[in-house]
Amino acid sequence: MEVTITHVVESVREVGKKGERLVIIAGKPGSGKSKIMRELSEMRGWVYVDSKTLLTDELFEMSPKARAGEAANIMDEVLEQKSADVILLDNTQVLFAPVLQVNPLTLLRRLSQKQTVVAAWPGSFENGELVYSGNMGSEPVSYSGEGLKVVAIS
Repeated sequence: MEVTITHVVESVREVGKKGERLVIIAGKPGSGKSKIMRELSEMRGWVYVDSKTLLTDELFEMSPKARAGEAANIMDEVLEQKSADVILLDNTQVLFAPVLQVNPLTLLRRLSQKQTVVAAWPGSFENGELVYSGNMGSEPVSYSGEGLKVVAIS
């Protein structure tokens, strides 16, 4: 675990010099992504944000039709208000919900143009691709990891 935390800290330093400051921690459910993020929050003072809680609270008050496409705006506004050097974005599997009508990786990349974002990726990193396995029975979805800083854990 210590090696992974060190790797994430080094990755944050590396991306801090780029226009897109995104670090992905890729791992399947139960691999320890959340634990790493909470430890980083405590150790470094980085701001921990639970995407699921954030979006559920904000979207719950909207009508189903109004929810589509609003996830990106909500995430943008809330993270901007945090005004932190580094945001730890956990439980990002909520971004894959079809009702939100958002490309999760595109959203994460957009958010990382304003501040450094370390995001949990609910899946794996294989052959330069971020893979989201989805719910049981659904087909895995792959996204190009080109140009991304990815810390893969198993």
